Order: sequence, then structure tokens, then C-alpha cells
Amino acid sequence: MSTEVDTIQPITTSPTTTTTTTSTTSSPSNGTVDIKDKFIYGNLEVKVKEVRGCQCHFLNGKCELKILKTDVKPKALPNHFFVDVFNFRVSGPTSELEIEAWKKNLFFKDKMAGKLTLPINDLLNAKGEQKWYPLSQNKKRTNRIKPVDGQQQQQQGNPDENAKEKQDPQSGSEENNNSEQSEGRARSVSLPATAATKKAKPPAEVLLEITFVLNEPPKEILKGIVLDGEWNEQNNFGSLINNPHWIKCSQYLLTVKEDQVPLIIKLRQPKGIDQRVSFFVINYDSFYNGSKKVILDTTNDIKKVDNFTCPIPASSIDCSIELEKGQYIIIPYAETFGFKGSYKLNIDSEKLDQLELNLLPKSEELQWKEITIDGLWKSENNGGADINVVTNWTKNPQYLFNLSKKSRACVLLSQDDNEKSIGFYVIKQVDQGKRAIEFRDTVGKTESFKFVCSAGCTMTLEQGNYIVIPSTFDSGIEGAFHLTLFTDDREATFAPLTSEWKEVEQAKGTWVGKSAGGAPNNGEKFFHNPQFHLKVEPSSEEQTLVIQLIQDSTIADESIGFVVLTREDHSKPQSADTFQNEMIFVKTNSWEQRNDISCKLIVKPDQSRDFTIIPSTFKEGVNRSFRIQVFSEISVNLDEIETSDSSEDEN
Repeated sequence: MSTEVDTIQPITTSPTTTTTTTSTTSSPSNGTVDIKDKFIYGNLEVKVKEVRGCQCHFLNGKCELKILKTDVKPKALPNHFFVDVFNFRVSGPTSELEIEAWKKNLFFKDKMAGKLTLPINDLLNAKGEQKWYPLSQNKKRTNRIKPVDGQQQQQQGNPDENAKEKQDPQSGSEENNNSEQSEGRARSVSLPATAATKKAKPPAEVLLEITFVLNEPPKEILKGIVLDGEWNEQNNFGSLINNPHWIKCSQYLLTVKEDQVPLIIKLRQPKGIDQRVSFFVINYDSFYNGSKKVILDTTNDIKKVDNFTCPIPASSIDCSIELEKGQYIIIPYAETFGFKGSYKLNIDSEKLDQLELNLLPKSEELQWKEITIDGLWKSENNGGADINVVTNWTKNPQYLFNLSKKSRACVLLSQDDNEKSIGFYVIKQVDQGKRAIEFRDTVGKTESFKFVCSAGCTMTLEQGNYIVIPSTFDSGIEGAFHLTLFTDDREATFAPLTSEWKEVEQAKGTWVGKSAGGAPNNGEKFFHNPQFHLKVEPSSEEQTLVIQLIQDSTIADESIGFVVLTREDHSKPQSADTFQNEMIFVKTNSWEQRNDISCKLIVKPDQSRDFTIIPSTFKEGVNRSFRIQVFSEISVNLDEIETSDSSEDEN
């Protein structure tokens, strides 16, 4: 497969690039060439006719890195006839012609006798006329006394007199000055006649006949796989380096079916387009399965091409690379955002049958559903990245997305600069429609918090609701951000999560000494732990509450949990001798080494509304303060049950 491209490419970035060109001679319609043209294609013919005023054995002609030499004359003379023709290629506005006259020396180095440099302006409109050009000679200047007339001779004076004036500038008078000038004239007139009548040496010149013929730009034949593309406002957002909008750029999937396949990648624009362009080669993995890639780590994902990580933009790009078996994506881009124009992407290799190139996504069904939400961190709603500080991280903005089926999902967090260290967590929603108050059931997160323009993660999730919690690493930092969900679930939704519990009741307590009784498997000692009475307001509807236990430690070094009991009398602590298993209404699944732990309390209309909560550490004897929080849609009351002296003695 091959295609012919009208492209302008005098210089390539890879020496392995091969092109087939066909040139035809033509002349510009107006007979002149525009010097503003960035690329010029033409042939320059230079005929060297004669050199005079300069002793030389041969001439050198230089143009476009090409050096040509005339025949060497047997003897150096001031005047020589040279019947030689030089042919050069001209390709740009910086091209120039250099003619050098050289004199040979059998014992020492050859010496340049004269030089001429003609800029591109003098070459482009040359029509073959013969013309003399001066040869500059790099000789040291010497002060010679030349015969001058009148006032000039009078001003110059005698060297001895000038020296005398410099020694005693104040000694003369008007009379003396006049006499000195007269004496100077007399001395000048008395110079030898040979000095006054010596002929001036003729200037060194070279006679050239220059002809420039403008040619058509070469037409390149692209061989291999060639795909046509278009840049527009929807798919051209520049380089992906420090750019959060790169995901919208066009992506091409390159499949390599065999190990170590050498190939050439070319990016071409039409004739006359001077937009600077480039591309990236990036690893692709099976998760995307024919969809566009959401690039999460530009450091590790980008393949090094010709030993550069960030390509230098140019009007055309060529690179040679050897790839292992696998899949990659190629992302071409134009330097100007929103640039509109066409291009050709070309892949060629001796093992072309081992390569396949497709535009992503491969089909409409593989097109991501994309939902973007613009957010704002404020000092009061940015709790930072430390999930162990419950009172902080729960302040962070939260966003809820719902999947109607098992689906692939990518979440991308971006900012308009890279001045803040950013990241996020994704957790499964526990309380339908409510902001998360407990950090558990993590299903995804950024690798770390980094100073980048964008960070993200990929997940394969079951049907359900999930919460994204974005933040900066440090709390209280303000700034705008963008959060985007990519998923193959067409029914997915994504929106800010703002609903909070109407009632939040809190009580504080301490495990210390005897009251640090440990977990229920410690028997009687468990009932020595502090106990709390929870009273729920009556309701004709089923109510769901959340009870949360928080230990006052940011390192979460102790396992904690609690039990919720129902009983007749809640005025006194529950004792071990009157406890029955039937009293347990609900409890945490286990005692976990966490900073906080929660469980739901579902109360039906016909059930008791009074409960006793007994929190504890797993180990006994751990001294620590804690808090119990109750979240509810109706009013609740939470108080610690006071321990009487008699009950302490009984226990």
C-alpha cells in the first residue's frame, strides 16, 4: 500500500527515512522567487569565467554543504581564465554561495587570496548574465603617505611636526602655526616623484555567470500503512505533557504481532502548511479493549522514540523505533490548540504483515461515556489526604457515580496547572444517598498524591454506587479542579454528593484502668467498658441509623469495635451476670485495627427505641479516649450511663 503526498520536507529527523522524489523544471509565473518562502527547491549553475587582480591557483565553490573545486593552474598569476561550471542544490532561505580564491604553497599551507559570499537574495533571481563580483582580501592595513592636494595635505602635516605638537600643545602661537603649516607643504611637495605617481592596484574581482532554476517540490511516496486524519477544535489539544486535555486528541492503536519489529513512523501535512506537529508512542494494555486510553502515568507510559521523551515539534516528523510484541497507541498533535488541518500517519516496515494500525475507538460500542464535573476546593471543604483524621477527610468534596451493570471505569482528576499535589480515593457507597462518614471498601485510588496536571486510576466494578473523594495532599488548600468519569456503561450517572444526615449526635468517653476491659471474649471484663444509652425518637416508618466509633489516634494502632444491646432498663450499666445473648441487637462484624468503625442500626416501627452501646478495644488495659457518633434522619439522644459505686463493687 502506498500513497503520494504533496509534502514539504527538506530535512528529516531520522537518517533511516527513505523517499522517492521526482523533480520537474519550471519557472515562477512572475519570473521571480519569493524570498519569504521557507522552503525553496531549485538548481544553481555557477560558471567561473575569469579572475583578475588576485594571484591564485584555483577556486572553491560552496553551497548547501557541497564543495566544488576548479582545475589547479600551474602558476599563480594576477589574472587567470577559469572555464569551470559548478552545480548546486538550493533548498532554503539561508542558502548562500561562497567563492574562494586560493594560492598554493608547496612547503606551507595553502593561502586564501580572496573570498566572495553571495546571499540567497542575489541567487534566486539570477538569469545567467555575466557579472564582475569583488573578492575581499584579508590583508593588514598599512599607513601610507599619499599625495594629497590643498586643504587635505594642509591638515595632514608632517609626522615630526605632529609629534612635536603633541609634546607641547601650548607652546605655539598663530604665527608659529602658520609657519609650521607652510613648512609642511614645502616638505610634502619635496617627496620623491615615484611615490606621487605610483598607480593604485586594481581590485580583486571574479567574473561569474549564475543561473537559478526553480523546481517543483519533491512528491514523497508513502509506503506501508497510511491513515488520513483531521485536526479540529474537538480533537486537537496539544501535547499531553502538563496538559489535562490530552485525552480528547486522536489515538491510533498499533498492534505488533512479533517481537522486535523495526518500523518507521511518519507524520505528514499537506503542501504549504507550516503548523508545527509531533506525536507520542505510548504503551497500551488489555483493559481498554479497543477503547481510547486514559493515560494515567506519562512518565512510565511513553515509549522513548529516537532517544527523546518529548518530541520536538516540526512541520513533518519521522522516527525509527523497534517494538516488542504487544499494543501501543500513537497520538499525533499540532502545537496550536484547536488548529484545523489534515495529516497523514504512515507506518512502514520490512515486516509489514506483523503490524496493524486502527483509529480508536475501534467501534461506536467501544466509545467511552464521558462525564466531567468542575469542582472547587475551599479552605473549609478541603480536608486533605490523611484518611486517619476522620474529622478532616470527611470534609472533602464527594461525588457519586452509579453503574447499572458490571463495567469498566476510569476516573481522571485534573487541574489547570501542576502547583498542587492531588489525588483521590474511590469507595463503595454504604449509605444510600448520603455522604460517606466511614472510610472502607476502597475499590480504587491514585497511586500517590503528586504535583501533576492530571492523575487517575482504572477499575472494573460490579453494579452499584461508588463515591470519589478528591483532595490535595495538605488540607485547607484552595483551587479549581476537574473530575471526569469514563465508562462503557451507557446508563451510568455521575454527580456531586451533597446529601448529609439531618441529625448527628456525639458523646465522648475514655478507656482507662478498669474501664479498659477489652473485647467481649474477655468475659466479665468487657462489661467494665464505658456504656452509652441511645434513645431514638418514635416514628411510624422504618429508620436507618449509623453508629460510628472513633479512637483518638491517627496511627490506628489498636483494634476497636462495639456491641448494641436492647434491654428493659438502661439507667444502669449492663452487668455480666444478667447478660443474655438475645440482648444483642447489632454489633460490628469484628474488632478491626482502624481509626474508626461503623455499623448500621435499622429500627422498625414496632421495635424498641432504647439501646445500650458498649464500645471497646480488642485488648484490655489500653488507655485511650474515644468518641461515639450517631447519624440519623430523626432526633436521637446519646448519653453515657453513669456507673454507681455499688455496681462497681458488684463487678
